[in-house]
Amino acid sequence: MYRIVKDGTTLGLTEQPNFVEPLENGAWGLCVESRAHGIAWEGKVYGLAGKSAMDGLELVTLAFVDAGTLTTEAVAVQSILFVNAAESGAVDDTTANEHVDLFAAWAYPIAYKTGNIRKYGGQLYRCLQDHTSQADWTPDVTSSLWKATADPAEEWPVWSQPQGAHDAYAKGAKVLHSGKRWTSDVDNNVWEPGVYGWTEVTE
Repeated sequence: MYRIVKDGTTLGLTEQPNFVEPLENGAWGLCVESRAHGIAWEGKVYGLAGKSAMDGLELVTLAFVDAGTLTTEAVAVQSILFVNAAESGAVDDTTANEHVDLFAAWAYPIAYKTGNIRKYGGQLYRCLQDHTSQADWTPDVTSSLWKATADPAEEWPVWSQPQGAHDAYAKGAKVLHSGKRWTSDVDNNVWEPGVYGWTEVTE
């Protein structure tokens, strides 16, 4: 696979470049690489850097690229786009939780922004406010800074402290807390299970 590069910008990729040489009638004809003065790409002839200069032709270079490397690069770009979409809300939590491995692990000291999603202990957490992480501010114990992304496919997601009406639990919501299962007795439930507003499910 060859990358066609002009002034540092990739014009395209090709398995087999169309090498061309000038003919006696002034036209361009296909030829082998050793005789080539340029290449034809998308209906235009470009001069090849390092070959005999041809007046009026923009110069390009050919860089051989391993197809496996290109695949790896493409996957990396797609992963970045997916994470960005999840952090912006364009990807729902269910889909995000199906691709946990695409997200960076929580670390410190890192300046996190509201909305960032990081992986910790196999669970995804969404940043609730801008802050610089510290060793003892792990997402699982700092409910004011991080909230676990609930997977709707999970019947009993781990309870996470709501920060307000926008993420409060609805009546009938199911959660797992302190090794026990609970259901919410009220709407707009911001209380911790075992304190108020929850009924333990023992069946």
